[in-house]
Amino acid sequence: MRYTLYFKSKAYSDILGLKEYIYNNCAAPLTALRQFELLDKHLTWLEQYAELPGVDVELSIKYGKIMRTVPFGRKMAVIYSVEDNIVYIHRIMPQSMIIY
Repeated sequence: MRYTLYFKSKAYSDILGLKEYIYNNCAAPLTALRQFELLDKHLTWLEQYAELPGVDVELSIKYGKIMRTVPFGRKMAVIYSVEDNIVYIHRIMPQSMIIY
């Protein structure tokens, strides 16, 4: 099945914040490029296999709907939900910042 990705406003803010942090604080543009290439690969994967990862029970309770997470890189995660053929990307953030 092919899914359509829809980014919530927080997900856009997360992407911009990640980009800003890597460029301004880490002074590592190559690292930023690799992170975004990896994110792009995972998002492309989600377009086809969004319902494969298991449900994250704690996040589902917090958000009130069935939520899933997919890790990418060493410490980042995409938090999303699936409704019909639409994947709603809620957050893109460090795994350590996911609060249940």
